[in-house]
Amino acid sequence: MLPTMKAFWFLCALVPAVHAGTVEVGPWSGGVTPTSAVVKAKITGEVLLELPDRAPVTPSVSSNGIATYLLTELKPDHAYEYRVGNLTGHLRTFPEGPASFRFVFGSCGAGNNRPVYATMAATQPLFYLNLGDWHYSDIAENDQAVFRKAYDTALSGQSATTLYRTAPFVYVWDDHDYGPNDSDKTSPSREASRATYREYIAHYPLPAGDGAIYQTFDVGRVKFILTDLRSERSPNSEDDTAEKSMLGAPQKEWLKQQLLAAKDRYPLIFWVNSVTWIGKPGKSDNWSAFATERRELSNFLKANAIHNVCLLTGDAHMTSADDGSNADYADGGGAPVRQLMSSPLDRRGNSKGGPYSHGGYIPGKDEGLYGLVTVDDQGDQIQVTFSGRNHLDSEKVTYQFSVPANKP
Repeated sequence: MLPTMKAFWFLCALVPAVHAGTVEVGPWSGGVTPTSAVVKAKITGEVLLELPDRAPVTPSVSSNGIATYLLTELKPDHAYEYRVGNLTGHLRTFPEGPASFRFVFGSCGAGNNRPVYATMAATQPLFYLNLGDWHYSDIAENDQAVFRKAYDTALSGQSATTLYRTAPFVYVWDDHDYGPNDSDKTSPSREASRATYREYIAHYPLPAGDGAIYQTFDVGRVKFILTDLRSERSPNSEDDTAEKSMLGAPQKEWLKQQLLAAKDRYPLIFWVNSVTWIGKPGKSDNWSAFATERRELSNFLKANAIHNVCLLTGDAHMTSADDGSNADYADGGGAPVRQLMSSPLDRRGNSKGGPYSHGGYIPGKDEGLYGLVTVDDQGDQIQVTFSGRNHLDSEKVTYQFSVPANKP
């Protein structure tokens, strides 16, 4: 820490709090842009957020004590250290214009004190993206108190808090954290799950309001589109017809419009899916059971010449990569999409979907996996390097590709 910042925190410690409060869980951050960010924490009493050379930030507080601190008028591409109570956290605002950066992603983890979280934090990512199964509470009741307890647990633990206080948290759920195993829009937990997400997570604007949790953001010349594949999803057991949907009609139309708007503006689009895209049609709990809708979306990509999409997926307890050669489901071909997968953070290994052009690695006992993605904007092209790694930071799968880009 810089000497001036040390002095700032020392002086803060000497000033007695008029209304002393306590941080019970957190802090964590998210919703980052070049000039703004959101910090959250679970508090009792009055707890302000302190930033060097800034007035203290007073939060809005939910009935459950979740404090939301809005940070505005920040500098782009700037590292900030903030303090909530006696706890410090860090974030970096996103850059403006073309930029290189790295992020980590993963899914399927319930052990919030496992070493993989600290390993991810050590990479100093711009953000941490969780693709679902953040906790394994499998809640099958419309009780927000039960979800709140699960969120409190997931945000705790020394290794997990190291990560959440190091980098912003971007999150979209899957079945075990939205509801019970293989859950869909019929889950009785649906409304409580959505409400708790909005309360706890520092998310980007949600176009569906109180509905599904799809959202989007961008970093440099890269677009991220996050889709909710649970709360509007048809049951897996339904016949695979044009009416069966993993997205629901409003979200699917939103996704198509986002892809159209992004295809020429952004050289690279990351479409965040909680389940794998690749696999033969069947009754499995991924896109294979929605092959008709998968073909519809593939035909849409083909018809609109959208060739710069890369999928980020989880759920399958393995890490893998595909260059698109196994992921083209358009009629007659012509819509290959790359797929990068990383899971599990701490669950037992297994294999789903495939095949994958660059192989797959299934973890051994007590081995946690995560994905490290490095985006290198070189002006006339953007190069992406994916590394599927374990908690010991040993690389298990690697894949590199480039997409063309007009010089800025």
